[in-house]
Amino acid sequence: MNRVSIPINDIQMDGGTQPRAVLDFNAIDDYADAMSAGDEFPAVTVFYDGERYWLADGFHRVRAADAANFETVECDVRQGTIEDAQWYSFSANHTNGLRRTNDDKQRAVKSAITHANGAGLSNRQIADHVGVDESTVRVWREKLTAGIPQSTRRTGRDGRTISVSKIGRAPAQVPQTDAAPPSAASAHPEASNSISPPSGRTARSQRIDRLARLTLSFIEATKHLAHLVGWLGETAGEFDQAELLLSNATTAVAAVSAEIEQMAVAADPLNRDRLGIQEK
Repeated sequence: MNRVSIPINDIQMDGGTQPRAVLDFNAIDDYADAMSAGDEFPAVTVFYDGERYWLADGFHRVRAADAANFETVECDVRQGTIEDAQWYSFSANHTNGLRRTNDDKQRAVKSAITHANGAGLSNRQIADHVGVDESTVRVWREKLTAGIPQSTRRTGRDGRTISVSKIGRAPAQVPQTDAAPPSAASAHPEASNSISPPSGRTARSQRIDRLARLTLSFIEATKHLAHLVGWLGETAGEFDQAELLLSNATTAVAAVSAEIEQMAVAADPLNRDRLGIQEK
């Protein structure tokens, strides 16, 4: 860790590392006044990937320094990628700084669950990192991963990767039967070279898995869009453009949803209640 003074314009704040749901602009104004009066603040935390400095903790302080017309800000510089900065940001502010709101905690939990670093961690490990109750992580993991195939690998408390695929399952019973006569394939080795097409159940499972992966990709893309729109409005000040883009995206998603709802109700009117479709 290296503490240096870095120009504010060189600090990247658009990498999905903002741990809070929204910024407190009253706090920014108070910080700016205090900085102008000569008060010293703790250094912000940035991760340097060899080209860019990614802000991981200290968004209010950087904004305040900029508002107070400072050109630089003191930084604790750590070597790492934007992903490292994101993961660090999920643990920021739970022991210091402005008190986190419930929305702040939920944002950090959801981001940690879907982050690459959190994929193999238990609910308890993610809760310890973010600074929330284990039950909060469990509830959000169930919501975010509903219908998505889960990894059977988990990282234990000792750091080792273990398989949980057989936990809770009874050992398979091998039936005792008389020896079966050799099959046609064994009697004729050349017949074993032919490959049978996948069964209907196998093909359906493959399609379901693909759909689940696409669903997860859509969730990630939506999260990234939200981060970008937030930057466009809050950081760049292009509020009108941010609202227009977000409105267009929302309208497009609503149109697709409406089309699927019509198909579902046409297939079975009871789907209206099953899928929670509202009367238009």
